[in-house]
Amino acid sequence: MKTSSTFTPNESVNEINSVNGKKSIIEQAQNSVNENIPFISDLSTSVNEIAKSVNVNETRRAQKPFKTSTAILNTQMLVDEFDTEDRLDKKFITKQLQHIPYSVRIVAKNTYNRFFKLDSNGKFQANSYLRTLAEFTKNLAIDVTWSESQIELIAKSRADMCHSYAANLAHQGEMDDEVLSALESVLLQNNISPRKGKYVLGDISRYCSDKWWHKKLTRLQNIELETLSQYVRIVSKQSQIYLSDANFQRGRERKRRNQVFLDSLEAVNEKGESIDLKVLADTNTSNPVNRRNELMTRLHGCEVYGDKHNYVADFLTVTCPSRMHSVHNNGKPNDKYDETTPKQANQYLGGQWAKTRAHLARLNVDYFGFRVAEPHHDGTPHWHILVFVKPKDRHALRETMSHYVLEVDGDEKGASKYRFKIDPINKAKGSAVGYIAKYISKNIDGFGLEKDEYGKASNESALRVCEWSSLWGIRQFQQFGGPPVTLWREARRLALTEEVNITPVWLAADKGDWCEFIEALGGVNVARKDLPVSLVKEFIETEGEYWEPIGYVVVGLSCGGEIYSSREHTWTKRRKENVSSLGLGENEV
Repeated sequence: MKTSSTFTPNESVNEINSVNGKKSIIEQAQNSVNENIPFISDLSTSVNEIAKSVNVNETRRAQKPFKTSTAILNTQMLVDEFDTEDRLDKKFITKQLQHIPYSVRIVAKNTYNRFFKLDSNGKFQANSYLRTLAEFTKNLAIDVTWSESQIELIAKSRADMCHSYAANLAHQGEMDDEVLSALESVLLQNNISPRKGKYVLGDISRYCSDKWWHKKLTRLQNIELETLSQYVRIVSKQSQIYLSDANFQRGRERKRRNQVFLDSLEAVNEKGESIDLKVLADTNTSNPVNRRNELMTRLHGCEVYGDKHNYVADFLTVTCPSRMHSVHNNGKPNDKYDETTPKQANQYLGGQWAKTRAHLARLNVDYFGFRVAEPHHDGTPHWHILVFVKPKDRHALRETMSHYVLEVDGDEKGASKYRFKIDPINKAKGSAVGYIAKYISKNIDGFGLEKDEYGKASNESALRVCEWSSLWGIRQFQQFGGPPVTLWREARRLALTEEVNITPVWLAADKGDWCEFIEALGGVNVARKDLPVSLVKEFIETEGEYWEPIGYVVVGLSCGGEIYSSREHTWTKRRKENVSSLGLGENEV
């Protein structure tokens, strides 16, 4: 539930002003920050009327790309490479290319030329193709031709728009819920989903921040650019595997900037002791090596636990229906592709998995394991599932999985053969961990592998897979059954302290033995509420960047009625002294 309070001009609005470093919000509104945004003086104006008062012409004008002489020159140079010599055709091509981003223009040119060379109706088909592509691009949720500087201008414009609306409504004494509703209408007009946070003031502060808008618009543009790349079928093993080169380069550049940013900061505690944030980041699971090692430790522990308690193991592969794949495995475009995005395809897999688990729960099937989500060469996700199950329940699990995997389009050609595969774990051929280890490595850093299944270098493929996961918001690894991994991490922190190393939980954590840790907590099937160890959280009242409390943070563990703190110090971050250059823009920090 949101915390609601009266949104008054002299309190809440002034807080927003200080957040965004602006002048008096009322003064700004009265002076018309944006000439196209009317000052609302009618106290009876409804939220819907406020939403309609957004100047449509201003919105459309902001969405038009700001053309430069260089951009026009580059477009004209590319137009000369189209096979047509007709002046009207070239004018038509120039107009259509204005809506198509540079990363797709070469593909558009090559496809146009192939159509143009056809014996019959070649010119007509080529022009129709380019027109259809431009229309598809124009109908995307955001203009994918905007540059970084253009997005910054749009972000500031939208933040100022929300800032002005908040000022107008607050000046009238409107409640904060009405203010929030008005601002959410601006978000929806820009194809951004409202946040729906716990604190109304926190949401309002975000909507009035150009930094928040820049982040949202950039992410939306990246997703729409990838949607376009899949539409023209350039994401494939023959061209740009897993995701487009444009988004891969953007993702790598973003991480480079983040690394530079971390290098400029340090953490300092109440004693004045300091440590580089980059060093701290390298000690947790954001470090690929640590992430891979922790996953392998947990997998090995699960296998040892399964062997000790008489479980058998299956390695399952689940694939989406063919209509969700943009390109066939042979590299040819899939005519049945229905423009399903990788995010939507993964949600489909998650929905079928949820149905499977619900049915298995009704059957009281005893199982646990891990699943890995990874992309096909065209970016469509598929799942690998390592499941440990009691022998008596093995058939029920297989039948249930098969039923729900093939519930949708299960009668299509090759569905039973390719969309659900079962590999029983044969100890004579290898361990259960051995079956899934390469998928863990391939999706993190490519350690121990030379090439992936498509013949690409494993280290570069791993980078592209990680960017694919980040772009679409797809969780790569997930455990089902067994204790929460946060308990494990906190117990390993506490295992370094002598006074708490006497219980089986601390001993198992200290040794890095996941199997013993599971047994110390009561096994894989124990309910969360019945665990002998639980997390201890503390509510931090300190306000963050957007004027809302930081909220609950983990501070330790509770065991046997005793609370053990895993945080000895309170840390804050600050900029290092004598940092001359960050390789970032002035406002990046």
